[in-house]
Amino acid sequence: MRWFWTLVAVLCVACSSDGDGVVPVGASGSNDPGQPGLVGYGTGSGGGGSGNATGNNDSGSTGGGGGQFGGGEGTPSADAGDPDPRKNPCVDNDGDNHGKACVAGPDCDDTNPYFTDECPDCTTANHAGCPCDPSGQTSYCYGADPALNGIGNCKLGQRTCVDGYWTGCLGEVLPEDEICDGTDNDCDGATDEGVLSVCGNCDKFCAIDTIGAGTNKPFAVDENDSPSVQVTPEGWVTLTESSYAFRFIWIANSAESTVSKLDTDTGKELGRYTVCANPSRTSVDQKGDCWVGCRDDGKVAKIHNIPETCKDFNGDGVIQTSTDANGDGVIQGSEMLPSGQDECVDFVVKPSGDPTVRALGVDSQNHAWIGLWNQSQLMRLEPTAGQVVQTVNIPAQPYGLTIDKSGIIWVSGRGGSLLVRVDPKTNDVSSMSPGGCFEPYGIVADLSGDVWIGNCCCGHFALRYRPSTGEWVSIGTSNRPRGIAAGADGYIYVAIDESNRIAKVDPATNQLLGYAELGSGRFPVGIAVDSKGYVWAVNQSSNSATKIDPTTMTTVFEHPVGAGPYTYSDMTGAAFFQSIAPDGVFNEIYGGWDGVRVIWETLSINADTPPGTYIEVRLRAADSLEELKTAAWSDLQGPFPPKTFPIQLKKVLKKKGDFLQVEIRLVSDGESLKPYVKGISVQYSAEPEE
Repeated sequence: MRWFWTLVAVLCVACSSDGDGVVPVGASGSNDPGQPGLVGYGTGSGGGGSGNATGNNDSGSTGGGGGQFGGGEGTPSADAGDPDPRKNPCVDNDGDNHGKACVAGPDCDDTNPYFTDECPDCTTANHAGCPCDPSGQTSYCYGADPALNGIGNCKLGQRTCVDGYWTGCLGEVLPEDEICDGTDNDCDGATDEGVLSVCGNCDKFCAIDTIGAGTNKPFAVDENDSPSVQVTPEGWVTLTESSYAFRFIWIANSAESTVSKLDTDTGKELGRYTVCANPSRTSVDQKGDCWVGCRDDGKVAKIHNIPETCKDFNGDGVIQTSTDANGDGVIQGSEMLPSGQDECVDFVVKPSGDPTVRALGVDSQNHAWIGLWNQSQLMRLEPTAGQVVQTVNIPAQPYGLTIDKSGIIWVSGRGGSLLVRVDPKTNDVSSMSPGGCFEPYGIVADLSGDVWIGNCCCGHFALRYRPSTGEWVSIGTSNRPRGIAAGADGYIYVAIDESNRIAKVDPATNQLLGYAELGSGRFPVGIAVDSKGYVWAVNQSSNSATKIDPTTMTTVFEHPVGAGPYTYSDMTGAAFFQSIAPDGVFNEIYGGWDGVRVIWETLSINADTPPGTYIEVRLRAADSLEELKTAAWSDLQGPFPPKTFPIQLKKVLKKKGDFLQVEIRLVSDGESLKPYVKGISVQYSAEPEE
């Protein structure tokens, strides 16, 4: 059905107030633009406008309105049509320009000015233009299925009886094609379905970048990740079967200020690095890199384990580092580089004015802890440049330290004859002593959390301290127990320097099980266990290292190192991974899209974390990859679980930038279960650069 005012607007040129033949609906006097009104003819004022009638009407004297339906008074047009019916045969009884023999066409109801060529059934519904009585009454109306009323945007309209005719349906909202505006346009009970951006909102610049299994960007482990993480056949990231499977031992050669790197499978020396004055402590971190503490100049060095991760400081495109060029398994002087020239020595720093660094260990965040002898302090160094980030005063001079599975630091306070406990999260410090003869040297935490100490030299025994009960137990040995190590087999091994032997202790019975005899003139000071469970003794007097089979307590082989080897601490990394919950770090970098500015929105990680496992996340952003290397990290986010994703990046990032680095730490309690990272999704807005 076509409403009469549309037809009149098209056909009646003389009805328009501006002479264009178009008459506005409900013009002048109408309470709403959607209400229908009669059209004025001839000249006059009001809703029908003014103009000259030219149609086949009688005289054009029904002027253009002013009331609800445009029915005001008019005046005859000077050039109106000829009233002679012989010349103007149109019969238009309702003045709508339609009727018998009218140029505009016939009229389906010549008594109703609202209907022309189509007449609705006014007996079944209150259509617009249908007669009504009395005026002022209202009626609900809707041009679609009334059942949609109240669903989404849809709602009924209302007609009003004005001057005996129903108006149009005012205020109705019909279903429309869905657009992204936060409302239900098509009235199907769903909002913005099928029109949202990939981010689930109406931001047309929003995007999500997902990396991982099942995407076109699969995970890959590289030199920026821990050796303790791997990609599974399914494409997920998880921990390796043995997170401490490093086949190297790092031995400090105190007399020549170098560190030797030996392959624990073959015993061959792979490199020898000039570091700082009189090194005596080495400790391996979660990437396999070696931290070194020196006791004559108070400096700390860090050596990269994997040559591919070393820095090309001189920019010649080649990593200059010590190697066994002739393949004889022993580094000669010509195969070493002078101080400051070996590019696998990442840095050498002096954290304080104290000239003596004696204790050294690495925590679960891959930060090093050093013990300053003269200042009776512990300092925590970040791994990038060795900067001090935390200092703790203790009541004794630190000789060695170990970090247990819960993150507690235990210090052998030889200067002061104390065992010191430090909680690095709270800086809470306490101390204890077994009493009597107590000269703590080497120290280690075993798999159960007990702390073991090599006691030398007022008495000759290994000491066990059980934190859960405060109980001390001593096991006698031959003369001068020094270094001490905990094996993955559950036994404790002690270096006995004057006796040239290694003691084996059973913690279950607190019994000395026997010795491995090294031969005279060895004087073993340091001791360690490698990734395959073999025991290593560092022999100060013979400038060598001896590999021992822990089952038979016999020598496998002995290999030369540098002059005056004197090494405590975790020189293989085995203690780190035994005493600290196995973990690994995995990194991904997002960004680098030309021509856009990026606003990082959220981060979500699809991870499988069985009981006893979790992941933690930290992030940083910068405007270039080079700046990203030194950008400030966010606070550590997690653990997940119990926390849940997504992470709101705008809240946690310390700086905006077009590049985003995501560092994920996977943690297990050391049992058989491991966490799995299956995918990483970053939501961001990318706006064109101006």
